[in-house]
Parts: sequence; structure tokens; C-alpha cells
Amino acid sequence: MNFWTLDFETFFDNDYTLKKLTTEAYVRDERFEALGMAAIKGEEKHWIEHPDIPDFLETIDWSNTLVLAHHAQFDGLILSHHYGKKPRGFLDTLSMARAKLGLHLSVSLDALSKYFGMYPKSVPYDEFKGKHYQDLLQNGDLKRRLGAGSLHDASLTRDIFKRLVAGFPADELRLIDLTIRMFTEPCLEGDLQKLGEIWMEESKRKHDVLAMLGESAKDINSNETFMGMLQAEGVEIAYKQGKRQKIPAFGRNDGFMQELAESSNPRISLLAQARLGLRSTIDQSRAERLGDMASRGRLPVYLRYCGAHTTRWSGGDQVNWQNFRRGGELRKAICAPENARLVIVDSSQIECRILNCFAGQKDVVDKFRTGEDPYIGIASAAYGRPISKADKAERGTGKQLELSCGYGAGALTIQRTAKLGIYGPPAEIDNKTAEHWRDLYRQTHKYVVDTWKVAEHVLSIMYPGQSRQWGCLVVADKRIALPGCLSLIYDTLDWDHEWKAWTITTRKGLKTKIYGAKLVENVVQYMARQYLAEAMLRIANHGIRIATTTHDEIVAVVPVDMADNARSIMVKEMTTPPAWLPELPLACEAIISERYEK
Repeated sequence: MNFWTLDFETFFDNDYTLKKLTTEAYVRDERFEALGMAAIKGEEKHWIEHPDIPDFLETIDWSNTLVLAHHAQFDGLILSHHYGKKPRGFLDTLSMARAKLGLHLSVSLDALSKYFGMYPKSVPYDEFKGKHYQDLLQNGDLKRRLGAGSLHDASLTRDIFKRLVAGFPADELRLIDLTIRMFTEPCLEGDLQKLGEIWMEESKRKHDVLAMLGESAKDINSNETFMGMLQAEGVEIAYKQGKRQKIPAFGRNDGFMQELAESSNPRISLLAQARLGLRSTIDQSRAERLGDMASRGRLPVYLRYCGAHTTRWSGGDQVNWQNFRRGGELRKAICAPENARLVIVDSSQIECRILNCFAGQKDVVDKFRTGEDPYIGIASAAYGRPISKADKAERGTGKQLELSCGYGAGALTIQRTAKLGIYGPPAEIDNKTAEHWRDLYRQTHKYVVDTWKVAEHVLSIMYPGQSRQWGCLVVADKRIALPGCLSLIYDTLDWDHEWKAWTITTRKGLKTKIYGAKLVENVVQYMARQYLAEAMLRIANHGIRIATTTHDEIVAVVPVDMADNARSIMVKEMTTPPAWLPELPLACEAIISERYEK
């Protein structure tokens, strides 16, 4: 197997730059020009200049070659889009660093070189900005330093990889490759007409955000009132250091607010949009970006491997594929190519199943295992009378309590969720009723509540670096992990004496509280990600092409005549319990469609 480390150096200027364009738009822009490419294999080191790149790439057996890069989506899309080369696999130090070091650290190549005590990057970017290859021919010294700097960066990437790969799970390397290929070898198409219609429709609605929220501009712009609105939705407020004290991270450029604007919870998303004063809705922006992308070819799916603290994928490249609303119009504008179909398999209530199984809440687990409706019982208790599936509103309450209260939801959150109608018809309930429902859940889910208490103890022993077994999880050195898997990283765990609470801090200095129920949410989402990742790998082993994934869903693109077989395979793999929680009862829904819809 050949092992090449690659690093492309490309033309850029003030307007044409990755700071202003997405990776996809930059690479597929007509202004794109590769100035040169560093390539390293063993002791071989090559700097290949612009006119010689195609001939050099022809010398490589790509079917037997692994490509290593830092931010492999960038270099990989250049290889496939401009040169038609698709290696056997990709390795990516950017992805590996996120997984192994955590999100609280910068994982740029320069930051990693300093972290590992290496020489920093040396490419003279400021000097070749705005210069095409023909310009470099007039400046031999700059051309030489560009090549030397690129080779140095490629060497850094290779040496950083050697440090990161030690103990890195082999299956995770395969997942990185799958993730990179979703972007570098796109297989989904966009319906330009449909995307245009979405843009127009959202444009009409963009002035109605406050009306949809039922809030005043004054309240939205009040820090204290806005904070209360978010807390009512169960949002843990992130803080940053102000001039004198910690302040909420409510600024336009704060990542916390950008994440809220992308939230899958419609009210949270709308609140953030209103606060930020966005000119258009999130769906309108996405429709525009997808339309631009579709005009250039198939839709590269950019997912950030281990982009979330829970090791789940997150969105990237300004198009968050993780948060396309189910039933929303955007999904309907994403299509399978000609003579192919999408196979969409969605795991049913995966977090709720894992939570109750991990906690030992056997009565709820048994309902999932036997196929009994898990929402009827608690709905009947909530209303004090027998409830059936035909009672949609009341059953919706049972669904809300079963699915949303496992992470410590309080009365106000229960009220807000009922009003939004996420789990059934919208319902107005008073505070007394919400408190009753909160207490009802906690009384009927004793083992879940006990797990929150255990998690509080776990936080207290993690802080000094102590170890313990926690069910199927191992707690050690401020890490929590399933055996042989990636870890949840809590290196920034600290006790805040002002707040009298445990906190964790991101690399941008944002601080959020963490407590027992929140830690339980973290580990359940971590386990849900691990379950999905294992299923993805088994599905890929059957030769099925995975186009994208969300938190609990896998989408594949297959030839029309293979769709039924692919669906059967995917259902089987999605209902196979993981070895670390073999008693977990699983179920899923699967459809075959020409569009990304159900």
C-alpha cells in the first residue's frame, strides 16, 4: 500500500479566499489554480509545480494508495474535481486531532506543531497572495520558499500523524475516510427549481420571526430576558470573559449563538435568529448555498468528524447537513442521481432506548423490546385516565415526557415544549400541571434519576483524575469511554466558586455549566454516536455507498435494482445491538426514495 502525504498550495487574493468562501465554492470556482503540490512518501519528497501536477499524479496507483493531509476535504476535493483522482482511502490529522485532543484546543496545523514542540508552519502566505503561477516565475526566490514551506507543512502533517495514530481506534480511521469521501466524491444532486422556490418562500417569512415567537424586540434584546427564554428551553448558557466578569456569549461572532441559530429545536433557532438580527432565515441561507453548490455539480456533504463534544459529527462549510429539518422543504430538494435511489434508515428513539437501558429502567426497556407503545402508560398517569393511540394530543404528552425529560427537564421547559407541539398537537399548560408532569416522570423513572446522581459523583471523581467503572463506561484521567473507543474529553472540567457549579470551557473561552443530568445527556449521545458509527462501518462493508448521516440516521445512494437489498442490509445492521450494550432493544424505519424525504 502506498502512503502519500499531500499538501496543495493554491492561488488566493483578497476576495477569493477560504475566509470568504466555503471550501466547496473555493475549490470549484473558475478562479481556482494549484500553484504547486508537496508530496512525501517515505524518504521521497517532491515539490511539483503547477504545470507538472497532472503528469506526476498519473504515476501513482490510486487504487493502492492512502492519502494523508491536514484538512483532507480540501486536498481531496482538489484531487477529485480538478484531476479526477480518487485514492483508496484518506487519513486526516485535523479530524484525528479533534478526536484525540478535544475541542477545547485549536487543531490548526500551526497550533498542533506548537503543541507537539515542532517547528511552526513556514509557507510565506502574505507574499504570494494575489500571485498566479506565471507571477511566481518572475520571482525565483519566492517560488523556492513556497515549495520549501509546503514540503515542511507536509512533513509536519506526517510527523503529527505519527503522534496521533498511536492508540487511535482503527475503526475510527475508517470513519474518517467515509466522512472525507462524502465531500470529495459527492453523490447527491440538488433540485435547483425547488431550492429557488424555498428561497422565495423563506424570503417572504423573514420579517415574521418575532411574530412567530410571540416575543417583543425589547425582550429579545434584553440580556436577562433573553437568557431566561433560552433557559426555559433547557439551553445551558455559555459565558465568555468580559472586562470585569463573565458575561453571556450573546455576540454576533460568538460560536454559541451560531450554534443556537442552527439548532434543530425551532424555537431556539428562531430566538437566536431574532437576537442576531439575521436578514434571512436559516433555511433561506441554506437554500441559497445549496443552489450555488448544485449549479457547480453534485452536492459535496461536509461533515466535521468529532465536531461535537459528544464525538458526534457536526456541520461544516456553512451548510449544516446535521440540522435539515425532517419534513422540511430543504430535504425534498436533495435527490438521488439518475438511475439511483436513496435508502434512508432512521433509528427509532435511540437516545431514549440507550438512556433507559444504561440506567437499568427495565420497565421502559421491556416496552421497547416487546413493541408496546412506551408513551401510553405515562400519558395515562399524567391525565389520570386510560389513554390510547387514538388520543393524539394526550399520547403526544406521553411522548414528550418519555423522550425529553430524561435529561432533567424542569417545569418551564416542559411548558415550552408542549406549546411548541414538537411531540404532538401544541398544548397550553399551566405551571402546576408542568410541575406535576415533571414529578411524575421522576417518580416513574427512579433508575434514570439515580443515574443523574451517579453522574454527579462521576464529576467529583473526574476532577482530581480518579478512575471508576460506570456501567459499560470507563472513567479515567478526565475521560469517559467505551472499551476500545474514542473518549469523551473533560480536560477543562473545573469547579466555579462563583457559580458553585462544575463547568467546562471551550478553546474560545466560553464556559458552560455541567451537572449530573447534563453529563448523562453527554454519555447517552456519545453512546448513540458510537452505535451509529459501528452500524455505518458494517453497512459500508457490504459495498453500500453512504452519502450522509445525521445523529440517528444513515442515508445511502444505491442503483435502483439494488435498493431493496440495500434496505434489508441496512435495517439488519441498524437493529444489531452493540457489544457494549447487548441488551439494548433497537428498531428503525427505512424507506426508498428519489428524494431525501419520508
